[in-house]
Amino acid sequence: MNGQRLEALLDLVELRVQLDEAIQRLNEFPWDSERPIVLLTGAHLKSVIDRFLSGGLSPADAARWADAVEVRDDIGRESGLEELLNDFLFAVSASEINGPLTSERAREWLSVFADSR
Repeated sequence: MNGQRLEALLDLVELRVQLDEAIQRLNEFPWDSERPIVLLTGAHLKSVIDRFLSGGLSPADAARWADAVEVRDDIGRESGLEELLNDFLFAVSASEINGPLTSERAREWLSVFADSR
């Protein structure tokens, strides 16, 4: 496995660097993969929502993050939470269909996530 690809995926999923930088770095690697290299977890979902609620992520950036994660075959989903994570990614990334992420919707997602545990 390519260590640089793994680091770039983690930079995006965990938002360890600025979103633009994470997306740009990942553009160097193919989107498709025979199997996931990293897993998107419930903890990642909660972290992104918390960052959004604290003002560290705008609605547009939340949508860009979700879109960047959603389309990658090399990012899997935590077992048992696949449907919830996919629903969240779609709801947030497709803001033109679902509307932008709001504080109220973010709190609803946190509640849904807590209920799924």
